[in-house]
Amino acid sequence: EGSWPHLDERFLEGRRRHIFEEYKAIGDLNAKNASVLVVGAGFIGVEWITELEHFFKNLKLTIIDALPQCLGPLPAKAATYCSKYMQRHGIKEYYNLKYNPKDTNFYGSIGLPGGADKEYVCIGVKASNYFMPEETLSKFGPGGGGWILMDTTLAVKTREGKAWSTDEQGYARIYAIGDCNY
Repeated sequence: EGSWPHLDERFLEGRRRHIFEEYKAIGDLNAKNASVLVVGAGFIGVEWITELEHFFKNLKLTIIDALPQCLGPLPAKAATYCSKYMQRHGIKEYYNLKYNPKDTNFYGSIGLPGGADKEYVCIGVKASNYFMPEETLSKFGPGGGGWILMDTTLAVKTREGKAWSTDEQGYARIYAIGDCNY
């Protein structure tokens, strides 16, 4: 049983109702200029907080992560781009910070001394790349490794740093994006 026991998201109607309920709840938060905390600045957390900012302009948004930057496994240029975007749009960022809601000083350290009106926890993603050859998977990383290795073009590479699955001209043909890469 999930967090929405009154909705059966196995079916389209249950999923549709959940989306409408969440949209209304966020709209209500927006109407009262509420604060929202997104925990986890990976691909999902960054996408979610920027969507909230785009569609609900009155929310006070904060994102945190235990890693030193957003988009942990993606290239540094992608992290820099997203961080600059969030700064330009008034999203507060805190990194190298573990989510600790039971610590009385935690919320004050991120500019939310009374806590957030709403929290979205976007952490706990684990690599599920069992279908990839061993030589293309990291030995280390979040969850103990198993992430798809890639170069700066997002092309899959081997542990030796060579492009994996190239065509007859040597161009990479397999790319990885999202929460699967490292």
